[in-house]
Amino acid sequence: MLVRARTMDACRVYRFEGGVSAWTIAKSVGLGGVNRKEDVLTIQTLLNRIAVVDGGPLPPLQEDSLIGPKTMGAIRHFQQWHQLVADARVDPSGPTLKRMNELPKRALAERNAALLSRLAASMPDLIAMAKSAQRIAEAAIDHLQLGTASLTGTQRPYQLADLYFAFGQQSQSQTLLELRFIRATFVRVGSVLTSRHPSVFGGNPFGVSIFTIDPLGKDWMAYSVMQAGDERREIPEVHSGHVYLCRSLDQVLNEDLFKHIMFHEMIHFVDDESKERQIIDHGYKEHALKLTHQLRMHNADNYALFASHAWFGRARLVASQPSLAGLIPNHL
Repeated sequence: MLVRARTMDACRVYRFEGGVSAWTIAKSVGLGGVNRKEDVLTIQTLLNRIAVVDGGPLPPLQEDSLIGPKTMGAIRHFQQWHQLVADARVDPSGPTLKRMNELPKRALAERNAALLSRLAASMPDLIAMAKSAQRIAEAAIDHLQLGTASLTGTQRPYQLADLYFAFGQQSQSQTLLELRFIRATFVRVGSVLTSRHPSVFGGNPFGVSIFTIDPLGKDWMAYSVMQAGDERREIPEVHSGHVYLCRSLDQVLNEDLFKHIMFHEMIHFVDDESKERQIIDHGYKEHALKLTHQLRMHNADNYALFASHAWFGRARLVASQPSLAGLIPNHL
C-alpha cells in the first residue's frame, strides 16, 4: 500500500507491507533479546507514550536505543501491571507488544482530541484557502483572455500564478489549459472540505470527517493513501478515504504552517492519480519554486503555496516559511 507522507523534512512516498500493528519490531527486545538498536528505540518510545496509570514508566525512559536495566525494568513493570509473563522481554509477535498496541492510552487520547480540535478550528481557513486560490486562478484566466478588460484589470493574479507555476514562454492556449486545471484542483479541494450532510444511503459527508488520527503510530506529520490498489489494502484501518494526522504535527507550532501542511495533503486527497493529472511531490518550500514548469504542475506544494499566499498574503506566508523570503517579490 502506497502512501504520501509528510515528514519533518518533506513529503515521501512510503510502502506499507502487511500487519495492522501500530508499532512493530523485527527482533526481540529486553532480557535475553536480540536488542537491535532500532527495535530498542521503538519499545522505549512506545513505553514512554503509555500513561503511568496504564503501566508506563516513571520517570520516562531515555530514548537512546540502548538496552539497560531501566528499559528492561520498564518492560517487566508493564508486564506485571497487565498480568503477563514478566520475563522483561518483548517479542515481535508476542502478547506484550500486542497489549502495548491495544492499550487505551489516556495521554495519547487527550493529545489526539487536541489535534482534532486544532484541525477543526483550521477548517474555515482551509476552505478560504481553496476559495481564494480558485478566484485568483479565475482572475488569471480572465487576464489572459481579456487583458485590461478583465474584471480585476490588473496583472497580479496572473503574476501570482506564474510565480508558483512558471508558465514561461509557452503558448497562451497551453497556459489557459493549465490554469483551468489548477482552478479545477482548487474547486475539488473546496468541494470536499465543505461539510455535507450524509445521504440516507450513508457515505462520507466530507468536511472535517476527512481528517482522522493515524492508527499506525508513524512518526510523521500527516499522510494520505494512494487510491491505486485501495480495494486490496492489507491494512483495513487505513485507506484512501482519509487524511491521517500523525504525532509529529505537535512540533508544528506555527498555525499558518499547520494549515499549509493540511492543504498540501488535501491536494493529494483530490488527485485522481492518472498520469496526465497526477500531483505528487518533487520539492517542498523553497525547492518547489526552483522546479521546472512541468514538475511544478505535478507538485503538491506548489498548489499549497499558491493557496497559502492567496489567503494569508506574502507576509504571513514568509513568516511561516522564512526560506521563501528571497523568492517571493514584495509587490505580490
